[in-house]
Amino acid sequence: LNLNKSIINYLLENKVEVEVDTDIAKKLPEYEEFDEAYHLKNSELWDLYHHGHIEQEYLKLERFRWLLVRKGYESDDVDVLSAAMNEWYLEELSRCRELVDGAIDLLESLSKRYLIGVLSNGFADVQYRKLQTSGLWRYVQRMVVSDEIGVQKPDRRIFDYALSEVGAEADEVIMIGDNPDADIYGAKSAGWRTIYFNRKGRLSVSVADVEVASLSDVKAHL
Repeated sequence: LNLNKSIINYLLENKVEVEVDTDIAKKLPEYEEFDEAYHLKNSELWDLYHHGHIEQEYLKLERFRWLLVRKGYESDDVDVLSAAMNEWYLEELSRCRELVDGAIDLLESLSKRYLIGVLSNGFADVQYRKLQTSGLWRYVQRMVVSDEIGVQKPDRRIFDYALSEVGAEADEVIMIGDNPDADIYGAKSAGWRTIYFNRKGRLSVSVADVEVASLSDVKAHL
């Protein structure tokens, strides 16, 4: 989900009970800069969260607070404003119906041969709603979310927990993931086979068994 200008409209309307600086629209960057800066900071914070260096609530606030402070927003209400931005964003994210190209075709094919599970570091309430809104829930037979068990990928314990949930051995499971650290390194360390979905064309540093650039390429390796 891309951030868009409606977040600024949200803040400038009457939905945030804080004294919003009248120059906030000028202080916030244009869409492209806002979007790029957000995703860079968000990725940095998620990496810290994956490894247990920060708490979930800090991640939620800091990704927006950092943007506001960086652009000169100095109000005492910056934390309240950041929380409102996060609330808006998570609500929009949970309603998002956009899917990665090839997702349905792949899941239809896999569902005939495999038990499909989700292993996520995302926020549980958002993850469940995303699956329902997008229509993907009908393919998912098991779901393990890190904040429900208190362990995040790439910690091996969450992978071992997932195995116990489905009654499988490590060599019977394949992880398909787009995060080379949390998904691929974590699963590989737990003895799973791995397919790295390099959806953003990153320079590959993955230890995956297989690397693909699109979901349509996954079936050839199963």
